[in-house]
Amino acid sequence: MGLVLVRIALLALAAAATAALVSAATGAPFSLAVSPQLSALYFVPVNLVCLALIARGGRARRLLGDRPRLRGSDVGYGLLWLFVLFFPFAAALNLVVLLLAGPGGYAGAWEAMFASAPGDAVELGPAATTVLAALTALLFPVTNAPVEELYYRGHAQGELEARGAPAWLTVLLPAAAFGVQHVFLAPTAGAMLAYVAAFAAWGAAAGVVYRRQRRLMPLIVAHLLTNLATAAVPLAFVLSGG
Repeated sequence: MGLVLVRIALLALAAAATAALVSAATGAPFSLAVSPQLSALYFVPVNLVCLALIARGGRARRLLGDRPRLRGSDVGYGLLWLFVLFFPFAAALNLVVLLLAGPGGYAGAWEAMFASAPGDAVELGPAATTVLAALTALLFPVTNAPVEELYYRGHAQGELEARGAPAWLTVLLPAAAFGVQHVFLAPTAGAMLAYVAAFAAWGAAAGVVYRRQRRLMPLIVAHLLTNLATAAVPLAFVLSGG
């Protein structure tokens, strides 16, 4: 779990540094609420550092197994796991929103929880916004998917298994850390709770898949497709003039 803690610490420092730069540039009070909007500025560099750390000594290659190259079956399984993993993620996300807002406020809670407050919005201008959206769409998925599967499923889960930890702990502890990591993408306290629960549920299901299949590449494919879908939305929105 050591590398996982390093990754979370790096993301926390990078998010704080990004918020501090925004505060210094705009004169606004320091607030971590601005960091989700600029996550591509620090997630990609942190991902590259994390990939370099786990690649040392051939560790990443060993985690990918004796056949590390992408195979056709990896793509097929990746599409399957993309579909399967969506259900625990969506169930946990909806459950937290329901618990926080109640049945009466459930429908209206989504925008309040997952949209930045007007005072926290960062105005970058059209050119900078387009560059940031393109950076997110092009670089975030291809760096984020492999590093997170290598760290949380391959490294953390594998390390716990090697130490003889119970099966439930080898799955749930890395999944919990995976959920905690995503607080840096949440614009509100309610969204933080929802993201921790939803991504922990995704991570736990992915951990069960990895424990049974013993191959990371299909999960990397599923993770990559998920990141591509979410990263393409802001770029499409910007390019359409939204």
